[in-house]
Amino acid sequence: MNRFYSALPLVGIVAAALCLGGCQKETAARPAAPPATTASNALTCTPRAENPDYQFYPLGDNSAPIGDVMPYYDAATGQFNVYYLKDIWNDATHQRHPWYELKTSNFYGYSGLSAGQILACSTNPCQQDYALGTGHIVKKGSTYYAFYTGHNPNYPSSCVTRKEGIMLATAPGLNQQFTKSSGFATIYAPTGQGFDEQDNFRDPFVYFDDASATYYLSAAARKNVSGTWRGVVVKYTSPDLLSWTYQGLLYDGGPDNFFMLEAPELFRMGSTYYLLFSDIDSKNLLYRKSSSLSGPWTSPSGAARFEGKGIYAAKTALDQYGDRYLFGWTNRLAGNADAGAWQWGGNLVVHKIYQRSNQDLAVTIPHTLKNHAEAQNEPLVKNSQWGNVTSLSPGPHSYTLSSPADKDVANVLFEPLAPRRYKLHCTVSYSSAAKDFGFLLGACDGYDDVYSLRFVPGQQRFSFDKVKRSALTSSTAPVTDVPFPMSPNTEYNVDIVFENSMVVVYLDNVAALSARIYRAPGTSWGIFVDNSTATFRNITVSKP
Repeated sequence: MNRFYSALPLVGIVAAALCLGGCQKETAARPAAPPATTASNALTCTPRAENPDYQFYPLGDNSAPIGDVMPYYDAATGQFNVYYLKDIWNDATHQRHPWYELKTSNFYGYSGLSAGQILACSTNPCQQDYALGTGHIVKKGSTYYAFYTGHNPNYPSSCVTRKEGIMLATAPGLNQQFTKSSGFATIYAPTGQGFDEQDNFRDPFVYFDDASATYYLSAAARKNVSGTWRGVVVKYTSPDLLSWTYQGLLYDGGPDNFFMLEAPELFRMGSTYYLLFSDIDSKNLLYRKSSSLSGPWTSPSGAARFEGKGIYAAKTALDQYGDRYLFGWTNRLAGNADAGAWQWGGNLVVHKIYQRSNQDLAVTIPHTLKNHAEAQNEPLVKNSQWGNVTSLSPGPHSYTLSSPADKDVANVLFEPLAPRRYKLHCTVSYSSAAKDFGFLLGACDGYDDVYSLRFVPGQQRFSFDKVKRSALTSSTAPVTDVPFPMSPNTEYNVDIVFENSMVVVYLDNVAALSARIYRAPGTSWGIFVDNSTATFRNITVSKP
């Protein structure tokens, strides 16, 4: 909802200052500032151009976007082998989402496989795997089994009767190309049992149950359940990874009706089983938990999610130390512009994932990435402040900000940061929050023409919003958000990792929000409150 601000006595001086440099002129005057504040200096709201140089959140081979990922931890080398769908489609190589691989031992340095492509799609337009989809790699004996989706976009045609099926390739080692298993019987949706038999049957994942010495294969499908079409996860079992028997549904969505539960993964932590999946419609990563491999599956006890829609088709891998990590991708936007349309594929993003005392899941920044990003401090230069702002001691950048009314924003603004990759840290608390508070990015002014990374205690969530603050209401749909329960007078740790247009927020080591923000690099930024009182302590920026 728009709002007109009352005129300032010195509005001409303020407007002149704000029009310097790359910042746009404010279109409405603001309420008179308290005596302790000063007029804003020139701000920079034109970002640096997108750069393909990514180290924390890598792109794929030849800077191609990364699609669905399939992480595998190799204890022999201490490295994660991150297989992924390379986002190419009918390019000069005539490939459609072939499999490639990245390797890392620290989540800030990645290398590609020297062999390049490790699983190619078929060149025969009638073959089931004319294009590839995601899958999973599992080791048995000295052989690596790669289960993958064969996807043929030529369906329906005279030679293609089913769009998707589950196929197999094998290799004697990780760092080499896989050979397709021509003798393996492609797994298709069960017939005569209400499934979509021609389409929507994909994303295999294999879980080995030690207790029964049985392999479980799960996959995403669609089924008519009691007269209603639903996205479901199917279950197969095998003693040897070669012959599979359909065992019914692993999960049918329960009280929720999903169109498709993509990239499902089954894993166990302690005595609890988890089913992780991505909702094709909302793009949110979700999970269910159970005390049994066969269910029933229930929603988390607390927050429904630990991430937003900025990490898709995510899967996990466990290292030799018992730490589990979550791998997914953050989408691009068309034209490398914030106004561009959502595009499939993007940058790899990784979180450490762990189990809370109530068996819910939580995420935090990988400790190796955190330590690497804190190698040296980056100086902060304060640009200006507005409204009721109190500087606190100790530390040069600790502030309490207070705003008594809606849209009466108080802020502290900082000069743009030069590094392409850096980490911001602070603690945040609040004593009152009738509206919101948080961080401003791409600030063309300090109160309206900004992007907001904001805490909304009244809705118990953390949100990324691009709309101008004058148009922001309690029902505004966020670009992405994550549930984040908060209480007054409690300090919360915040880490925000920036790399070019990738912005990843970690909230008190329990939740994360990954986002694509093209307006973030090289622009003015700051902290703010709106109809709230909040304290930001020890704001620091560090870099590798």
